[in-house]
Amino acid sequence: MDPNARGKLMLASFLTLVASGVGFANRAAAGGVWEREFGIGGGDFGAIMGAGFLGFGVMIFFGGVLVEKFGYKLLLTVAFIGHLISAGLLFAANPMFAGWREADPSTATTNVVQLLYWSTFIFSICQGLYEAVINPMIAQLYPENQTHYLNILHAGWPGGMIVGGIFAACFLGNDAWIASLPWTICLSSFAVIVIAYGVIALPQKFPATAAAVGGGDFAKVFSCFASLPFLVLIVMHGLIGYMELGVDSWMAKLMENLLPNAILVLVYTSALMFVLRFFAGPIVHRINPIGLLFGSSVIACLGLLWLGQPIESVFMVFVAATFYSFGKAFLWPTMLAVAGERWPQCGSVAMGALGAAGMITVGQIGGARIGTQQGYHMSQNLEQTAPETFARYASDKPSSGFGYEFRPVIAERLGAVNNIHVAEDGSISSTDPIKNAGLIDEADKQVLVDNAAVDVPAVQDSYLAGGRQALIDTAQIPAGMAIGFLLLLGYYKAIGGYKVLDVNGNPIEQGHGSGDGDAATTGGNAASEDAPPAEG
Repeated sequence: MDPNARGKLMLASFLTLVASGVGFANRAAAGGVWEREFGIGGGDFGAIMGAGFLGFGVMIFFGGVLVEKFGYKLLLTVAFIGHLISAGLLFAANPMFAGWREADPSTATTNVVQLLYWSTFIFSICQGLYEAVINPMIAQLYPENQTHYLNILHAGWPGGMIVGGIFAACFLGNDAWIASLPWTICLSSFAVIVIAYGVIALPQKFPATAAAVGGGDFAKVFSCFASLPFLVLIVMHGLIGYMELGVDSWMAKLMENLLPNAILVLVYTSALMFVLRFFAGPIVHRINPIGLLFGSSVIACLGLLWLGQPIESVFMVFVAATFYSFGKAFLWPTMLAVAGERWPQCGSVAMGALGAAGMITVGQIGGARIGTQQGYHMSQNLEQTAPETFARYASDKPSSGFGYEFRPVIAERLGAVNNIHVAEDGSISSTDPIKNAGLIDEADKQVLVDNAAVDVPAVQDSYLAGGRQALIDTAQIPAGMAIGFLLLLGYYKAIGGYKVLDVNGNPIEQGHGSGDGDAATTGGNAASEDAPPAEG
């Protein structure tokens, strides 16, 4: 393929992940705004965030099959259109909610949750289509060093979270650094990047898919599912999705009362991931990808345990976040590279299966479970440390899920309290967020205001304690991953070591674990000479 066209496709693929990261970061930062404006609580927020993974997980798998059937270009075009529709639905949320409040206040919050859910779900379907396209396409365009280029490609995701997080910090919420813009503008800003990659990518010719290169042999494309190591990798990738994306979904909210602008933690960890992913190539020339995955899992586990400790220093929070970032940085793209290196004949199907496992797990379990754990531990802490405050703030209706049953703190009251500044001596700045909360009954406001001096610090302390414990609970996930990757290391050692294979199952000489950086380009599958034919 023409090097110029290959470079444009790489750039456009990178931008699809930037757009996805911008949208993800802004949604993660919108939780507090939605609490105040719509009365959306932790469970509903977790469900909305979960929709951002569910559609992704389903579509990335079936998208892999569709890619092999219809080619890369058609699916990228469909995703381009769908992303713009998702942005349009966001702009409809505020006027629709106002109409629902006027017609029936009791159902307004439920209705707007559904609208935001479907906007997010459509967004995630488009993300799934992108990943179904770009992962196998980049692996085909750069077969000589897949781990390196897939990690560079997936630097677009944290790059987008950096852009989205900074944009959110500047313009989203009452603590915005510059000015508080309507949240709809912040959340739909990804559409600008969508238009940019569409202009770059859609005029290009795309490479043929693995099925097309293999003469349309679909049995060969699905052969990875007969491999036990591949099935183990599917389970491992599900756990990676739970940990990485589940924690990222909640990072801003979990740290909300510890930092002046908690989205900065997500921006910081994303920046580290962005930089680190450019160094995956040299690392895997020293150790094989499975070894990198094992070491990363151990570091991620220790990082989450550290973040879950009662750290009062903002500096130490960022030190712990640094450690955690080193653990999670390489996991997702390196897993995709292993699929491309060990099962290249399966193309987008193998990579799609891994991506589906990760996204479905976090969409259906991870995001909602972490949110439930935070709510449970918060309620338990508040009931034990300040029972009278708990009586004023807890819902009469119990909540249950994932084995937890508890009385959750009422979302609109929590949203108001989290918008009040508490000084080091425990004094509060103002009770205006409670007085101005449109979703708190007027009859309850005076009671909450009269007791605010005691209640606000107690609620905020319990909120932070619940978030910390949720991170500690989540540390079990990378601990399990480490065990799984250790078993895979033993398996590959038993069969003669980890080797990169070509589409016919023959080993390709690579530099994994040899220390020979030049070996990575000595295989008989160099992109510049043996690139797959183009599709129109």
